[in-house]
Amino acid sequence: MLIFISDLHFVDGTAGEHNVPTDAFKIFFEDIAGTAEWLLQDGRKIEEIKLVFLGDTFDLLRTEMWFDYPVTERPWGNNETKIEVNANAIFDAVISKNQATFELLSSPLKDEFGFPVEPERIYLSGNHDRLCNKYQSLRDKVCRSMGIPPRTTPFDHFFQDVNYGVFARHGHEYDKFNYEGSISYDHQDYMRVPIGDPIATELVAKLPWRIMQNKKIKKLPKKEQEALRRNFQDIENVRPLSAVIEWLLYQVKKSLSLKDVIEDSIDGVIEEFEQLRFVKQWYKHHDKWDDFLDEADKIQSVLFLLKKFRIFPMEKLMPYLARVSSRFAEDENIEAAAAEYAHLDDRIRYIVYGHTHEAKQVAIRVRKDPKGPREQVYLNTGTWRTRYHKTMEGLGFVGWKNLSYVSFFRKQERGTDVPIFETWTGTLKKI
Repeated sequence: MLIFISDLHFVDGTAGEHNVPTDAFKIFFEDIAGTAEWLLQDGRKIEEIKLVFLGDTFDLLRTEMWFDYPVTERPWGNNETKIEVNANAIFDAVISKNQATFELLSSPLKDEFGFPVEPERIYLSGNHDRLCNKYQSLRDKVCRSMGIPPRTTPFDHFFQDVNYGVFARHGHEYDKFNYEGSISYDHQDYMRVPIGDPIATELVAKLPWRIMQNKKIKKLPKKEQEALRRNFQDIENVRPLSAVIEWLLYQVKKSLSLKDVIEDSIDGVIEEFEQLRFVKQWYKHHDKWDDFLDEADKIQSVLFLLKKFRIFPMEKLMPYLARVSSRFAEDENIEAAAAEYAHLDDRIRYIVYGHTHEAKQVAIRVRKDPKGPREQVYLNTGTWRTRYHKTMEGLGFVGWKNLSYVSFFRKQERGTDVPIFETWTGTLKKI
């Protein structure tokens, strides 16, 4: 058996209480063990269970701890020694905040959940836990916290097993805002800082942090302060991502008495972001004179609209907002998966990505083959995070929790002619 989960985004809690509870993993392990037991009762052999964490397991970007350090000591700075020290401190805080969960993940699971064999844990880094694969000190801690044997080399950036017909990677490689490397996809490519790193920290995490520092906010009753903090800390959970600006407009509309505070905070955070040396260099490198819809233009157009909150009423902003949102609407991973088959072993039937937070199964093509037709399918692992979804009428957002995973089985495990897959997605409306 081969199981993929991704985008757990364990955080230290400073930028929001977004961690997956330990009980969710117990339910997950019980489900997997139940499937294994059912197969054994059906006369099948389960010789291995591989559990692949397909990126963004740890979130070292969505934290307010970076604001305790100078910009030069943040991931987009140049003081490498200090960046490693600070990243270790944040990682330790993540583990401490999720102590019960990592005690479970690093402990023997076979006897506790009734697995026929001890599951092998396999870890791939994504964009939010890029630093976990950059420093040996953090690689050691990842291994200890997840029950993975020690290693002295970087974690792999992809996973492949022809016995299951599977090729997998996190999927941020096809997101121009979160992968700055080349198509060689070597380790150094993955270690280059993408613009998504400072966006996640210097914009998304910093905005609620800045709002809560305002003297007017601090005079509010504690209950109102916490509600405001939660609303703005949930920005990154908004889907589709193109609806983030509308989410902010929605929050401003709900807190009209605090309109000036929120707008001042937005303006201040954007100004500081655009003054970052890294951001200026990134703009210079990506702003192409012959392409009016390049990556730099897309980010600048979003920031432009954010800065116009106080000038234009919402009805005037909406046409521009719709135009900007359409530039972020495409799911480039589907097209990337379709192209990726050309470079893979012919026995690969399934391509698995994470990153988008949207569980998905897409039929790519059926290839003719002397041994029979070969189906090619793209699957996305989704996320275990809460997500807020824009309503069809566009007048608000509805949130619910998710839990999804993808399982693959070798031919002998399910008595089939080819390897097969199952996907499971659970939704809990509790928020």
